[in-house]
Amino acid sequence: MRYLFCLLISATALLAQGQSFNNTQTIATGHLPVAVTDDTGTVHLVFGQDSIIYYTTASEKTAHVSQPLVVATLPGLVAGAKRGPQLALTDQFIVITAVNRVGDIFAYSLDRKTGRWSPATRINDVPEIAKEGFQAVAGATAGVFHAAWLDLRDDRQNKLVGATSTDGGRTWSVNQVIYRSPEGTVCECCRVSMAVSGEDIYVQFRNSLGGSRDMFLVHSADGGKTYTPAQKLGTGTWKLNACPMDGGAVVLTATGQPLTVWRRENTLFTCQPGQPEQAFGTGRNVTLSQSSTASVVAWDEGGTVWIKVNDKAPVSFGAGQIPSLAISGRTVFCVWEAQGQVVLKRVVL
Repeated sequence: MRYLFCLLISATALLAQGQSFNNTQTIATGHLPVAVTDDTGTVHLVFGQDSIIYYTTASEKTAHVSQPLVVATLPGLVAGAKRGPQLALTDQFIVITAVNRVGDIFAYSLDRKTGRWSPATRINDVPEIAKEGFQAVAGATAGVFHAAWLDLRDDRQNKLVGATSTDGGRTWSVNQVIYRSPEGTVCECCRVSMAVSGEDIYVQFRNSLGGSRDMFLVHSADGGKTYTPAQKLGTGTWKLNACPMDGGAVVLTATGQPLTVWRRENTLFTCQPGQPEQAFGTGRNVTLSQSSTASVVAWDEGGTVWIKVNDKAPVSFGAGQIPSLAISGRTVFCVWEAQGQVVLKRVVL
C-alpha cells in the first residue's frame, strides 16, 4: 500500500517554557511507531500496518521525513496492544525485530554500507514460543545486537529469555533463560525494555511475586553470558492480581548508569537501581530518552500524549497514545499513534 507519504512543513514555532514546539506532522497510516537516533543526528523510525513493516528516517536539520520503505511483509504481524516492531542500530547495521501471531520473533538486518536488507531470521530457537509478543532489541557495537522477550518454553510459563547476534542480526545465538520467576510466571502482558553499552546489558520487566506486579531489572556485565539476580526497582509495591499491561523504559546515563521510568497504579516514576523512586506525573505508557543535556519523558493519559523536558512542567502534545522518543542534538523527536496514524512532533530544546 503505497499511499504513504512524506511531508515538508514550514512550521511556526510556539514558544513555551524555553522550548520551541513544531507543528504536528502525520507521517503515514500505521501503528506503534518506535524512534531511535544515531550519532549522525538521523532519527530512524519503524512501525507496522496490517502485515507490513515500514521504516523511515527524519533529520534534525530539516523538517523532512523520508518516504516510508517497505522492509518486509510478515503474515500475522503483531502491531497492536503495545506489541509492535522494534528497532536498534549501530554504526554498521540497523536491526528491526517483529513478532507474528503464532509467537515467532524475526529479525531484519540492514547493512548500512551496502544499503541492503537481509532476509528474515527467526530469533527464538524454540518455535512459536513468544505468544505474548513482547520483545526488545538493542545494539552494542559493530555487529553485536541483543534481544530479550517473554517466552513460554519448558513449562508454558512466561519467563525472560534472550539471544545475541554478532553479525548484525543475520544469525542469533542459542537462546538463554535470563530470568524465571520462582512463583511460576513473570507479568504476562507488560513490555520488556533494554539498554546496552559495550558489554553491559540491562533488561527491565514487570515481575509477579507475592501478589505484587513490580518492576525489576537484570544486568549482564559480560555481553549476555551471565546475568545478576533480578533487582526490584523502587521501595513501594503494587498489590494487583492482574496484569497492568504497562512496562516502562530503561536508558543509560552519560556515566553508563541505568535510569528507568515506569508506572505503579496511576502514578509515573523515575528510578535508579537501589534508590527510592521519584514520582513525576500520572498516566500510562511512559517512555524516556536522554542526552548529555536533556532528560525527556513522554506518556499518555486520557487519550492525550504528554512530554516533560528536564524539570519543566509537562506539556500536552496532542491526541494519541504510546509515544516513543529520540533526541538528536538539540531536537527531541516524539512519535506516537493517533487514530491509526503515525504522528511526529519535534521539540527544540
